Amino acid sequence: MGERFERGKFEKLAGPFSEWPALLCPLCLQITLEPDINEFESVTSATARNAEDWDPTDISGFFYGELKCPRTPCGNRYVVVGSWTYDWGPANVSGSEEDPYLVAYKVKHILPELVLIELPDGSPPGLQTMISAASASLLSDPSAAANRIRSAIDCILDHKKVRKFHQGNRKKRLTTHARIEIFRAKNPPAADQLMAMKWIGNVGSHESEALPLAWVLDGIEHFARAVEIIYDTKEKELMRRAAIINKKGGKLRTTSSNLVR
Repeated sequence: MGERFERGKFEKLAGPFSEWPALLCPLCLQITLEPDINEFESVTSATARNAEDWDPTDISGFFYGELKCPRTPCGNRYVVVGSWTYDWGPANVSGSEEDPYLVAYKVKHILPELVLIELPDGSPPGLQTMISAASASLLSDPSAAANRIRSAIDCILDHKKVRKFHQGNRKKRLTTHARIEIFRAKNPPAADQLMAMKWIGNVGSHESEALPLAWVLDGIEHFARAVEIIYDTKEKELMRRAAIINKKGGKLRTTSSNLVR
């Protein structure tokens, strides 16, 4: 059924890394994007160089550039910006004996945003907008991305016609937690996945400290699985076909024009 959320791609871009991750062009799906990067040192870093006891790991700066598809018929391009530091080689890729330090990159923004979750057919129309907004802020503000995905839970619940208000009281709205519990009666596996994302989103909304990126990626994995359970019909179709084939068993014949007839 394929992987709808490529977690590893975003983990690599978050860095630190010294060699650019191999990202398959999302448009043509034929070749990896090629980086064209420009670096500059921060003012505070340049000042640190003047200190007598300065260390290479005190040096840092920013970068900007493009990720480009080299295929002429495609030409897909992204703007990328972020920060860099000097890092000791073995932490990423070993440097030379003369210079064991390497530039370590951390991506903060990519425009246009990368696809975060591949949505199945039949998903709510507004869901893609929310997920795209989460992707745009994921590397720079993971807590904001978590809030976007948490809001996307309600988009799904609306689409599945889960009620928004307490019975008999149209002025008192139900919490997302309560709505997921109502949805649980229809789809327990999906409700479990949505609830996991909801709890992580809650932490991002109520805690003063920023959410770790790993937490947010965990939550997105659960959300993506819920989307797959609810909207991806491939698994149901495979189960249906397997049941028909297994029922026929030894009576299967190649003379039939349709395997599952």
